[in-house]
This record gives sequence, C-alpha cells and structure tokens, in this order.
Amino acid sequence: MVRKLIPLTIVFLILLCFFLMMPVLFVSCKYEKETVVPCDTAVVSYKVDITSILDANCKQCHSPENAPILGNNHNLYDYNEISTLALDGNFTYGTLLSAVKHEGGAPEMPRPIGSPKISDCEINTIAAWVHQGALDN
Repeated sequence: MVRKLIPLTIVFLILLCFFLMMPVLFVSCKYEKETVVPCDTAVVSYKVDITSILDANCKQCHSPENAPILGNNHNLYDYNEISTLALDGNFTYGTLLSAVKHEGGAPEMPRPIGSPKISDCEINTIAAWVHQGALDN
C-alpha cells in the first residue's frame, strides 16, 4: 500500500506545482497593444505638414538639381510647382495625389517602381491639403 501512495503522491505534487505555476506563466505573458498615433487632418499646413512629407519622400529626386533628370522636371522645392501639381485636375485625383496614392493613372511615387507608398496618414494629409485649396500656409 505504501508503494502505491508514493507514485500517487509524486503525481499529485507535480500536478499541484503545475497548477500553482499556471497564473505565473499567464501573468508574465501580456499583450502590448500597439499605440496608434492619430492622423489629424482638420487643419493642414503647407509649411509644416506638406514640406516635411515631401522632404522625407520626394525631394531627393525632385530637387532643382535632379528634377530635370530624375523628377520629370517637377521641382518640389517650389510651392507654385507643387500647388499646380496638386490642383491641375490631371488623372483621377490631380497629379500629386494620384502619384502618392498609386491610383488614378499618374506615375507612382516614390520611385523606383515597386517602392512602397508613403503612409496612409501622409496620403490623407496631402489629400486634406489639396481639398483645403493647397494653400501656402
């Protein structure tokens, strides 16, 4: 009888330890929710919002020096050029917005072909600026 109790006691202790450790295992595993940065497009500023997007994604090819060779002669350092591309009515959404959305028939930007689009927030910011009249603000 004693011999039967020893294996049962060991099994009982193992199960007890397992169940006592379960909360520790699950407490240490926590799900970290990704922080979503809001994309505020209520008021968009050319000088703050649009130029920072263009600086980061476009101006390496669309600079005064490179525009004739790499940028289809579009100098994105010039507000008048940018606002013209934004409001020209070409393609589905105008040249600028069609290019960054990769929709509407304009050449997709940024290049080279197959490069990922800029973020949805950046696209929405440009779209809001265009819909607000592409102001020099």
